[in-house]
Amino acid sequence: MDKAAIKILVVEDEELLRDILALVLSDEGYQVEIATNGEEAWEKLNDDSYDLLATDLFMPKMNGFELVLKVQRAFPGLKIIMISGGGKEVEAIDGNNVITYQEQTAEVDVFLKKPYSIELLLSRVEQVLTS
Repeated sequence: MDKAAIKILVVEDEELLRDILALVLSDEGYQVEIATNGEEAWEKLNDDSYDLLATDLFMPKMNGFELVLKVQRAFPGLKIIMISGGGKEVEAIDGNNVITYQEQTAEVDVFLKKPYSIELLLSRVEQVLTS
């Protein structure tokens, strides 16, 4: 896998976490762009092509669940990692691919529960990109 040819869009509203994710993935050799919320991510997805979307669930303007549903209709081949600390309104198991949020269900390539290690993040990214 040529990491330099792979473009990842990281969507996270927490600045520090967003910067860390972008730095870690860039250091691994991936091309990384960032968005601060679902609306900004949606604009970027419509302007450019990506291999992987790594999105937080809880964000302002358009949450990650809404973004995933739109992406799956418009870009069915795009790989998706959903990241969340969970909460009582989210049903998902770390490492699985089915997420239930507000009584709606979506399937992503993998769900990553916060907090997570950098090693786990990188292994999940590689897992999704090579599947």
